[in-house]
Amino acid sequence: MFDIEWLGRRVALRANNGKYVCTKKNGQLAAVSESLGEDEQFVLKLINRPILVLRGENGFVCHHKNSNTLDASRSGYDIFSLLFSDGAYHIKSVNEKFWYVSGSGLVCTDGDKPEDFFFEFVEYGRVGIKGQNGKYLRGDQGGTLMGDGFSVDASSLWEH
Repeated sequence: MFDIEWLGRRVALRANNGKYVCTKKNGQLAAVSESLGEDEQFVLKLINRPILVLRGENGFVCHHKNSNTLDASRSGYDIFSLLFSDGAYHIKSVNEKFWYVSGSGLVCTDGDKPEDFFFEFVEYGRVGIKGQNGKYLRGDQGGTLMGDGFSVDASSLWEH
């Protein structure tokens, strides 16, 4: 068994002996490092996952009907595109625009340039998504998708 340490764009694996897995010069992986360095950091990439559908504790994530925001409490779902970018992901809406977190913490869907989101697989079948602002995406009490969560909890865990 290994523990995953989330390091933004990279991850580190700690073995049950308390040491980090590293890449040796011959390409072999070994759990022998006491500290984190470049050889102990890896990129985690989802393969064969070009689309994204999210369901949280209150329902599915969908476009809001009258704005550029997202609802997190709908009975139906919208399908979003997932694009990998050096350890981060860009999320694209049907309108070919990108997700971003606004200054007020709202997750918006009309960005012209992509914003980095970081996926943390903290439970089986559930992911925490951290925005570029360092905060987690969560469904608030009113059903709006916000990018202002300080930790992973029930409101910020997503089935994918």
